[in-house]
Amino acid sequence: MRKQHLCILSAMALLSLGSCSNDNTVLDSNEQANGTTTGLMEFAVEETQGQTRTMGIYDGSRIKFYWTEGDKLWINTDGTTLVQSAKDEINSAMTALKDTKTPDAKFYFSGLYTAESYPVRYTGNGNAHGDKVTIKSEQSQTEPNNARHLGTDGDCGTATAVRENGKYKFTLSHKAAYMTFTPYYSYGFADDVKVTKIKITADEALAGEFGFNDNGIDVSKRPAADASNCSITLNLGNFAIPTQAEISKNAAILVLAPGTYHNFKVEYFLNDSKTNVYGSVVKNYGTLTFTSGKNRRVSANLAVTHYGQDIFYMWDATVGQHAWKGHEGNQPSLNGDKNAAYPKAGDPRYYNGVNHPASASRSAKDCPNANELHWYTKYGNPHWDASIWCFMKHLYQGGMWLKKLDVIARETGKSLETIKKEGPNGIDFTKSSSDLKIYDKYKTTNENITVGKPSNLSDYLFFPAIGDYIIDGDEGKLVNVGTRGYYWSSTPRPDGNLNSYNFCVERSKVHTGYGGKMNSHCLWPK
Repeated sequence: MRKQHLCILSAMALLSLGSCSNDNTVLDSNEQANGTTTGLMEFAVEETQGQTRTMGIYDGSRIKFYWTEGDKLWINTDGTTLVQSAKDEINSAMTALKDTKTPDAKFYFSGLYTAESYPVRYTGNGNAHGDKVTIKSEQSQTEPNNARHLGTDGDCGTATAVRENGKYKFTLSHKAAYMTFTPYYSYGFADDVKVTKIKITADEALAGEFGFNDNGIDVSKRPAADASNCSITLNLGNFAIPTQAEISKNAAILVLAPGTYHNFKVEYFLNDSKTNVYGSVVKNYGTLTFTSGKNRRVSANLAVTHYGQDIFYMWDATVGQHAWKGHEGNQPSLNGDKNAAYPKAGDPRYYNGVNHPASASRSAKDCPNANELHWYTKYGNPHWDASIWCFMKHLYQGGMWLKKLDVIARETGKSLETIKKEGPNGIDFTKSSSDLKIYDKYKTTNENITVGKPSNLSDYLFFPAIGDYIIDGDEGKLVNVGTRGYYWSSTPRPDGNLNSYNFCVERSKVHTGYGGKMNSHCLWPK
């Protein structure tokens, strides 16, 4: 027989049943105890396109369903009495195929069957009730594109069995709804980064116990929405995340109750076993309607902010000559890693050795000057955000939101020209002469940090805690990723030519201070 299919957006899927040779008999108890099928009515899968079973595999255009151990059928014999199948040949079919699933199965019912037709129900694998279905709020899929959990997690269907040539045949229509997820990340993650679970939420009950009749799930009596049923979590076996949608890599199939949902969100949970960072990204789809028997594929390019390799510079190096230019393959990507391809004197990647009060003239010339850094520090209203982001194919998290300079100027009643010419205390740090080794005079710290994103993001800039590269012997070493972020100013420090003003963000504070020009910091975010 051909495989059964549930086509995407198709309303029906097919199943058939036939009788044994003696179709109007009552089962003999001894025969049933001995495991024979004599005296039982046979319900067998019919060869048709669109046939369905209860375990799902997605092939790119449809979910293919298969029967698995424990599947049962119900028939409604008189409008009120439900009879469960007494025997099936699923195990023998799987044994013959040397598989844990089968496209074909036979079910047997005890009793006398003479009517021209009977309603048929499938209420899920292991369900002892023919009049109710439970959509589970916690579902699990251990292998990509192998959703054998559907039958136990809420899959269901109905049909009308019609007598034909001494057998009953029917077309089974699946009555649950389905989502197939194939998440990817176009920038590419390291193999250490996996998707561990997918969670959907809505304002209405997605899961729980639903009444079930000959027409399917009774959504008119949907459970009252509460914390236990407004979400469904599909736990996964650490699936890979490819650079484009690939079914074989991570197709994850979820079953839910049909209906219209509001404020529908999908959340992907990611884990990087190398950096030990765990976090999630969410997308809100607004209002969505799911129809019984239909599958909705979601191929999402995960909204994880990506930071490139080219964002680190020694202070005011030649434009375009980032710290690892031409040596990207050697660039350290994890905290503590180091490499000797770090810039040396005479290299265009090397820092600008000009003295204060000269200013940057190359890659750092558009960074804020020292005065502006102090305004950011004191009036930037810093908000720490623990969201995840990607650098060098690995997951990290954390960064600071700070008000843009024009917003600070407006709110403090200053012009941008004034802010550029002097700090909040009236000192012009771009010209102030040096007090040798009195470092505290020229730095500012703000430890008044709000946790979470600000409500008006358009007024803010984001500074990821992306660390920096420091000189370690003759090598460049990556440090502080996920802990601190360092950003250059355009102003050298007024004490020799080895340091420059910089700006640091971390969970507990923002800080204007100094950094060695030989270190590699980020330029100012746009």
